Amino acid sequence: MTLHVGGMVPTIRYIDTDPAWLARQLAQAEWRSASTGGSNCAEVALLPRDITALRDSVNPHRTPLIMSDTGFGQFAEAVATNLFNRPLHLNTDPVTAVGKNTLSTEWLTAQLCLSPWQFGGPESIGVAALPHAVTAFCSPAGQERRFLFFAQSEISDFFAGIRGGLFRRS
Repeated sequence: MTLHVGGMVPTIRYIDTDPAWLARQLAQAEWRSASTGGSNCAEVALLPRDITALRDSVNPHRTPLIMSDTGFGQFAEAVATNLFNRPLHLNTDPVTAVGKNTLSTEWLTAQLCLSPWQFGGPESIGVAALPHAVTAFCSPAGQERRFLFFAQSEISDFFAGIRGGLFRRS
């Protein structure tokens, strides 16, 4: 699902990759997850050329978000400093990792337009806290606008993995 949302986003350098090369890298990627309660989580792949990919393990067929390693580092630093903490009033009536797929495109589009977006830095992916304990990620500025959606249980594990250094490039 690709949704388009207006609004201001930071400017970043464009990741210049050949689409066929990127598709091969994604097909061969080793995806890492921080899931502690099953296989439902955000997954990260560290690709050549200092590129990081992020996808949804529940919907691995959807196009992942692509960012520079610098952008992922900015995102990880923002996670570590609790920049993306959710307002508690948005956590009522939470959806599950699978239940997020039943949210209508109309509802998601409206929430994406109404919700404030936060970025860890100029190359970071964006994060918005939506009702029903859903967290939305959007691609960095300068790329086709794409979104991934995660239930709070998925985000909790993912953020814990980031804080624990699970997704660092060696």
